[in-house]
Amino acid sequence: MHPQSSSQERRPSAPMTRRLPAQLLPPFQPDPAFEQLLTRTNAYCYSVDYQTGRFRYVSPGIHRLLGYDRAAWQMGGPQAAFEHVHPDDRSCVTDIYAEMNRELLRHSMEDRAELNFVFTCRVRAQPGHYLHLSHHLTFPNIDRYGKPLADFALVSDITSLRVPQVCQLEVHKGPATDPATRKTLLFARHGAVTFSKREIEILRLVAEGVESHEIARRLFISYHTVCTHRKNLLHKAGVKGPVELVGYGRLVGLV
Repeated sequence: MHPQSSSQERRPSAPMTRRLPAQLLPPFQPDPAFEQLLTRTNAYCYSVDYQTGRFRYVSPGIHRLLGYDRAAWQMGGPQAAFEHVHPDDRSCVTDIYAEMNRELLRHSMEDRAELNFVFTCRVRAQPGHYLHLSHHLTFPNIDRYGKPLADFALVSDITSLRVPQVCQLEVHKGPATDPATRKTLLFARHGAVTFSKREIEILRLVAEGVESHEIARRLFISYHTVCTHRKNLLHKAGVKGPVELVGYGRLVGLV
């Protein structure tokens, strides 16, 4: 799943999609038992060669999850796959890939292969509806300059979890299951979504069940200001009420 530039938006492709000096990669040889397991789950894997801009591998699970023919999906390549991303999420995915590239550059060459990235976006399935998918991405092949030569991604369906349908990027140094290593960024159509210190304070008080009048008293601000912050929180999180907002806060590690 890779962004491409648009002649209308004139957005550059993410840095990781640029062609790199040719370097022979080892053949991709998936474990047959792992492939068989994926055919029975709502998940699939892929690997992209950044030197050629083409898929090195797409697992059979692509048909079960999205309804697309494996060979056709692999032949179409990452740019064709990007066209299946929800139109509202495409600029977000472009920004996410750019942020992953920046995150790689923030770490030493030795640490880059240990980074794990998890991002979410909506992708159109064969029947025409959209699924909310999670992409767990690593970069096992790094060249001597520290640039990624290829990635490996595990894609799973999180639609049934009913989490807010915003594009989100988590960065982990080490296992993605360790919350202590997690950094979370949210993306809207015009870039990363950030919460102010005051908004996070109010979100945490809402999670404790504190009413708006009491929040205003504790923080020495007006009731109207609290209501404005709460409205902004709902808008940024893409949710409709306090229960969903608190659930979202827990999901992204803010509460």
